[in-house]
Amino acid sequence: MTSIPPLAWIVAAGILAAAAPAKALQPLETFLRGASTSGPDNREARANAESQHALATGALGRLLPGVSLRGTYTRNQYDSTVTLPAEGGTARSVTLTPMDQLDAAATLSVPLVDLASFARLGSARAGAASADQQARATALATEALVAQDYYQLAADLGLVEAARRALEVSRAGLAITEERFRAGSAAGLDVDRARADVERQVQQLAAAELQRELAARSLASRSGVAPTLDLRPGEAPLADDLHEEPPLEDLQTPDVELPSLAAAVEARRAQEAQARAQRLALAPSLSAGFTERATNATGFSGHELSYQGVVALAWSFDLTTVANIRAQDALAAAAAAREERARLAARDAIHRSWSTVHTGIARSRSARAEVEASTRAAELARDRYAVGAATQLDLLQAQRDAFSAQVALVQADADLTNARAQLRIAAGRSLLSSRPEGKP
Repeated sequence: MTSIPPLAWIVAAGILAAAAPAKALQPLETFLRGASTSGPDNREARANAESQHALATGALGRLLPGVSLRGTYTRNQYDSTVTLPAEGGTARSVTLTPMDQLDAAATLSVPLVDLASFARLGSARAGAASADQQARATALATEALVAQDYYQLAADLGLVEAARRALEVSRAGLAITEERFRAGSAAGLDVDRARADVERQVQQLAAAELQRELAARSLASRSGVAPTLDLRPGEAPLADDLHEEPPLEDLQTPDVELPSLAAAVEARRAQEAQARAQRLALAPSLSAGFTERATNATGFSGHELSYQGVVALAWSFDLTTVANIRAQDALAAAAAAREERARLAARDAIHRSWSTVHTGIARSRSARAEVEASTRAAELARDRYAVGAATQLDLLQAQRDAFSAQVALVQADADLTNARAQLRIAAGRSLLSSRPEGKP
């Protein structure tokens, strides 16, 4: 008997003809929200976005007026005084440097014209927007992984139950064969074959239980929520209704609604703004400052309070400026290429997922017909074997064909279910908002 392919465990267990009812797993939304709040990838993306917003605020701050305060106390070993003549013949003593010198200054700085800094502000804001879109893209990618783990676990639970039932059927078949052997209507070889079939089912059950545990661990690690593995009798099985998706043209989402593409667009804009800023560094900058000073070292002015106003024009140029312009232009061209690559990848993902869904519907429909036919053949073989009209080899082969057909159905529905989820994510739609009401 062939082993069950791992991908077959992505779909819900109810698509098997003899599978158990749906499991008492928490709703998919529980795991999606858990991954959204506690998933390390989402936390990192949000932290990166917050960092970019802080950098944008810092770039804005460099264009706004700033205030600085400074106060000093100086202990001089000797004071410095001079005597100056005054009107009327009376001398006046002036302290240039007192022994205990106190100075305080408040300065207001105002950038008047700084074109390069304005361009860098635009670059920082575009970078923050790109980080926001990247956080959205990371959230969608995490949802895709969580949904895949969720359906895999649901299928594993069903396969465990199906394997247990198959083991019970195999043991019952062994009992019948041993009874017929004791009655003289079956050979010892038939008993050995029946025992071998039981052991195959034991191995199948062990493999299914292992996959169940691994899937539960993966889902818990990714979402931060421990899944419940109990059975819930009486619920409808998880199965696909084979409905067609909307036309491909209706799924071609605008660029701004595809987070991965929108992030690349904003990153390109940020790099282009950085390149403009490097060019604008060739222009002079104009700034102004106003300082109010208080000191007890009045000197010749004789005033403890004084102010100073400054208007400064600055310009610089060297060979590194030209080299930096060329480097930033090259980085902008690379960002444009990454944007185009992201656009092609996003459109290809939508087309690939839509085509996979279209093909998967045909595969699942055919696989269900195969299960129906092979199940009838197995039932007929069992009835014929019970009355001695068929050999045990005929019965075992029919049962294996039926089981292989069920596995093929699981495989087809797994591909279909996964493609539907990937199609919605590729179109920029969150599984939290696109799932029908009441669906797990």
